Amino acid sequence: MNSLASIGLGVAGAIVGVPMAAIAHGVTDVGPVRLPARWWAGGPTRPRHLLLTVALVAVAAATIGASVPPTLALPAFWLFAVVGIGLSVVDVRCRRLPHRLTGALWASSSLCFIAATMTGSDVGLLVQAVSAGFATAIVMLAVALALPGQLGLGDVVLAGAIAFNLGWLGWRTAVLGLVAGLLLQGAIVLAAKIRQRSGTLMPIGPALVSGWLLAVLLAA
Repeated sequence: MNSLASIGLGVAGAIVGVPMAAIAHGVTDVGPVRLPARWWAGGPTRPRHLLLTVALVAVAAATIGASVPPTLALPAFWLFAVVGIGLSVVDVRCRRLPHRLTGALWASSSLCFIAATMTGSDVGLLVQAVSAGFATAIVMLAVALALPGQLGLGDVVLAGAIAFNLGWLGWRTAVLGLVAGLLLQGAIVLAAKIRQRSGTLMPIGPALVSGWLLAVLLAA
């Protein structure tokens, strides 16, 4: 069953990855996120970047199909994979995490988790997801205020969304995802310093999303 789900969700991810690539590569350094012209064909995305984005979305979506049980909560993780890859691309390109996309992660997880709870899932799962998400957002916001310039509000919202999503799978999974993402980011920053690029602003989105995916995989 997981193999079929993995293949199906991976193919669906590849299809949706095309407009996601268009959105991610259409975002500018400032301004709102919009659906670009010819979004169904990748919009302004260069062919090699389009193929890379689609491949990343497909792999992440297939991983979700192989790891997450087929309940009404499953779409929350699939959507997180799709939008999370898009956010990573935006962060690498523009050094920003648009609130429309991070907010979409919160909204989609909320709707799916509430639907799963109303159809028989343990309400405790929803409680721990909400607790993990808001606790993480509060802690990250405190860090951002205490260390200006180290974290942006987009980073705070994304970290909270990751903890909220992973919290459905358990507190341990939420902590694992965040720690893995932060450790990966630390390794990237260290590598940049070794290469004498310490003044370069390093995007944290890709590392956090990678930590999220690793935690989902290990929770299976």
